[in-house]
Amino acid sequence: MGYLILIFWLLVLPVCAGSLFQYHNGFDPGMRFVKGQFLLWAVFQLVTVPVILGGGTLETVMAFYLPPCFLLALLGLIFMIRRKEWTKIPFFSRGKREKSAKASAFTGGERIKTSAVMHGGREEFLLLFAVLALWLFQMGIVVTQAIYDGDDSFYMAVANLANTNGSLYQVNPYSMGSMELNYRYILAPFPVWVALLARVSGLHTLTVGHVALGISLISMSYLIYWQIGRELFEKKVSRLRFMLCLCLLYLWGNTSIHTAESFLITRSRQGKALVCGLVLPAFVGVLLHMGNALDQKEKISPQVWIYASCIMLTGCLGSAFGGAIVLLFWGGLNLMWLIAYRRIRSFGLAIVSALPAAAFSLLYLLQ
Repeated sequence: MGYLILIFWLLVLPVCAGSLFQYHNGFDPGMRFVKGQFLLWAVFQLVTVPVILGGGTLETVMAFYLPPCFLLALLGLIFMIRRKEWTKIPFFSRGKREKSAKASAFTGGERIKTSAVMHGGREEFLLLFAVLALWLFQMGIVVTQAIYDGDDSFYMAVANLANTNGSLYQVNPYSMGSMELNYRYILAPFPVWVALLARVSGLHTLTVGHVALGISLISMSYLIYWQIGRELFEKKVSRLRFMLCLCLLYLWGNTSIHTAESFLITRSRQGKALVCGLVLPAFVGVLLHMGNALDQKEKISPQVWIYASCIMLTGCLGSAFGGAIVLLFWGGLNLMWLIAYRRIRSFGLAIVSALPAAAFSLLYLLQ
């Protein structure tokens, strides 16, 4: 039962919350999951840091965090039903496609595929098979193999203390006794999120951190890179080639303990891995989308600014320094766009979207 609850929190709830955003590529459950998870992480950051500063417990965090989560998921579900987006799910839209195919054949549409198209289809199938096989191999390694990391003595200990007695950064995880609030850690409460998942599911903190989050966050990283591929390549076969190269880099990217691949594969339950493995790629993806829109002189949707703000808040959730790096990246690029495209309104929206994350960086600097 605990694993089913964890699947609900790590998959169903983000997909429902992500339905608040509009999509133009069909049902697209992958991006709903990614955007919904970033939205929930942003809410968690906004709720948890004030609770920690006020001396609250994990129970207090749950009291203030769970209602907004369920509300966002419910609203997303309502929006999806009102937009009739469930009809775009392949199972439900199969009949329409069959009718369209019959109409095309009746009106003299293409009946014979060329050899080039057939070759492209075979290549897509082989590439997709290779990507899925490598992904499954990585998931098997995450589940069956144990990886030691010295930082777990702090991060996982903080999460386990929060899960067992509710204390948030108030007990010394290395020995005994209480400790003062360290702003380097309390402004990036990712271990508290791990503790919350363990509390609601009833599973052990280490099971959630080492197994469940490894599967969830690595898979989420692949979905983010697939979105980057959409911005870079028009053809699906080119995106699959890109993903195959990425899978190989993940497998043999452990050339140093400081590479992004090493962090994501071996330390996915830590905030630093969240920043380098998910936040920065998602940030690159949304910047590519915005840059393409500016090049084509299109209006950037308000939902894109909200999504970018959620990514920046998630950077703060993972690491205080990571949030500052993302903000510097955001400010420098938007300043460049202001000079190049002269869109003052877009620059103003960029400042507004960065304000929530900037508040946490400013608080860190003041302390």
